[in-house]
Amino acid sequence: MPSSTTTSTHTAQQPSPRISALESTYYAFYPSTIERADEAAAGAGRLMRDLNNIHDTVAGLGAVLRIVIGNQVLEDEFDPENPAGQPPLSKATESVLVAMAANLCERMRDDIEQRANSYNNGEQS
Repeated sequence: MPSSTTTSTHTAQQPSPRISALESTYYAFYPSTIERADEAAAGAGRLMRDLNNIHDTVAGLGAVLRIVIGNQVLEDEFDPENPAGQPPLSKATESVLVAMAANLCERMRDDIEQRANSYNNGEQS
C-alpha cells in the first residue's frame, strides 16, 4: 500500500480536512524504509529520497506525454462542423508541454550526475 506524504496533525476534536488523492504524493519507498536505510548505511536514505523524486517526476512526465500523444488523435478526429467535437490543444500548448518534459529530463540527469560526482569524490552525503 503506497504511502502518502500528507499527514494529519488534527486532534480528535477537529475533523480531518478532506484531501484529494490528486494532491497526495505516493512514493516507491516508504518513510520507514528510508529511515532504516539511513541507519544501515550512510547516504542510502538520501538515495532513496532521490529515487522517490525521480519516481514522481517520471509519473508526471508519462502523463504529460500521453496528453501530447492523445492530442494527435484529437487532431486527426476533430470535425469543426460537429459542435460536440472536442478540439485539440494548440501547437503552442503542445510545444510547451514537450519543452517542460525535456527540461525535467535534463534536470534529473544533472541531479544524478551531481550526486554521482559527489559519491565518486568520496563525499557520501
